[in-house]
Amino acid sequence: MTTQIAEFNSEIHEKLKSYVYRLVDPRNGKTFYVGKGKGNRVFDHAKAVNPKEFYAENPDFEPTEDNKDPAKIEMILEIKDKGLEVIHIIQRWGMSDSTAFEVEAAFIDYFGLEHLTNKQKGHDYERGMRWTDDLNRELSAEPFEDYNKNNECQKFILIKITDYSINLHDGTEKEKIYQAVRASWRITPKIANQYPYVLAVRHGIVVGVYKIDENGWKKDPSDITGKRALFDGIPAEEKVKNYFMGKKIPKRYIKRQNPVSYCDRNLVEAEEK
Repeated sequence: MTTQIAEFNSEIHEKLKSYVYRLVDPRNGKTFYVGKGKGNRVFDHAKAVNPKEFYAENPDFEPTEDNKDPAKIEMILEIKDKGLEVIHIIQRWGMSDSTAFEVEAAFIDYFGLEHLTNKQKGHDYERGMRWTDDLNRELSAEPFEDYNKNNECQKFILIKITDYSINLHDGTEKEKIYQAVRASWRITPKIANQYPYVLAVRHGIVVGVYKIDENGWKKDPSDITGKRALFDGIPAEEKVKNYFMGKKIPKRYIKRQNPVSYCDRNLVEAEEK
């Protein structure tokens, strides 16, 4: 097998412009990560991941954007431990940023988030792949009114969940949605506990409305970083539930990349993605 290059030179950077790339496992030929970048971005992930011994010997090592994703790191480590190299593929190049974002999102949809180590879907994923019935329901739904028009619910936390997160759990559809939205998020319990309701949103439509219980948000005991939290709750009272359930979220919420937002008269994005 021909040895792969480790970087592009500056002349190639100018010709590539924005591009979409794939990281491929050489053991089975399967794509495990899809990204968008410029310059040498395609090579950064594998370069940033050190051998397992490095992490053991450096417990205080500060993660970066390229080596803080556990699933991606584990895959790259497994490949390196076998004495192999990650295969880097440029899927499409010579694009503007906006076009590259669209192509990246389409490929993430194509492979399916459940088959990738990406943490989230691509740019404007709300316009991504849908069953025709779901898309028809989404495009037909009316948005709930924003705060400047109605005061039915003063404060709530809006959390966007995915089909993949719902499919991870056994049980009824309602139970799957609840389990997907309750845990676990990079959110500060002290702040989150000021918001009594949680809205589960899928494809821009509210699919669950919950009232947190008396214990509120708390640290997720299974999260070794200590940065993630979860809540226990019950279905919201009918008046609040009926106001939101099955309705589209207003436009100002849709384009936010962060899955968690604090929502009151002043929309505030959660502190970490």
